[in-house]
Amino acid sequence: HNTPNIKHNTSTHSTHKRTPQSPNLLSSRRKKDIMKLKHLESILSRIPQHAFPNPNIQLEQYPTSPHLASSVMLSAYNLGDVGEGKAALDLGCGTGMLMLGCVVMGCDKVWGVDCDAEVMEVARENLRVMMEEEEEEEEEEEEKCQVEFALGKVRHDAVPIHSGGGGRGGGGRHSKRGGGRGGRGRSRGGNQTSTQQPPPPPPCSKSEDDDGIPLQSKIVDTVFTNPPFGTKHNAGIDIQFLRVALRLAKTAVYSFHKSSTRDYIVKTVKHWNTMMEKTEQGEKMEVEVIAQMKFDIGNTYKFHKQKSVDVGVDLIRVSFVEKEEEKQKEEET
Repeated sequence: HNTPNIKHNTSTHSTHKRTPQSPNLLSSRRKKDIMKLKHLESILSRIPQHAFPNPNIQLEQYPTSPHLASSVMLSAYNLGDVGEGKAALDLGCGTGMLMLGCVVMGCDKVWGVDCDAEVMEVARENLRVMMEEEEEEEEEEEEKCQVEFALGKVRHDAVPIHSGGGGRGGGGRHSKRGGGRGGRGRSRGGNQTSTQQPPPPPPCSKSEDDDGIPLQSKIVDTVFTNPPFGTKHNAGIDIQFLRVALRLAKTAVYSFHKSSTRDYIVKTVKHWNTMMEKTEQGEKMEVEVIAQMKFDIGNTYKFHKQKSVDVGVDLIRVSFVEKEEEKQKEEET
């Protein structure tokens, strides 16, 4: 559907960042520990509100767990996509878990983008509390690090289909299989919908591309997105999130998708490369699955019958080839 009356409501928060000699937000004594999953997870676990105050099933709103966010951040750090000198953005930030992960990792600038103003206020409050705790532990002189918020909704024209199942909150009957950690939410099962949609056009590099997000193209180095998986009423919404994320990123995008749609996601990115080669527009991209995991979806909505359900999910990284080559040359020199 077309999203009417997109609001552009940006605001800036001054957070604190270490001086250039000690670039991470964390104090020097904790700097080494942050590279350990348990320590990073412990920091993010102190965020006061993970859950959505009034979860909206149409937006497939489920909380992202500290464990999941920590795993993603460490993967991105090891690949040089977050940290000192980097700008990052969380597309569909919800209560801010991935966004705050980027802040903790020491990025110079971080954006949180969401369409739900109430939820964005929760993310702001989580940021405020986290920074107050950090200031209490900090003794050295600090420099400012920008965290900005923008209100906007990814525009998506879906072709309704009539197969069963769906995305994060769709119907379907699954058995609990144990294991796994919670993500921002997934469907309780059903057939896949993305694979029944034709691929959308390649990501547009022009800022005037009207996709519902009021930010200029290539505004950050890295974009993280935990998109809706889509239902029979909004099939392909996850691909549209990926498309918008690639417009906003200079270097790489980290995106979650159902494992059962893996082949379709990879084929779509390759299709975009082919189209861009023919038109001699856009940058060549590489796609890889860097993690496979289980999302443990809790009983969030009234229609949920089981306490929790596991959903197989891939963390997919799409990167721009030229930027990857530039990074390699910098590392060699």
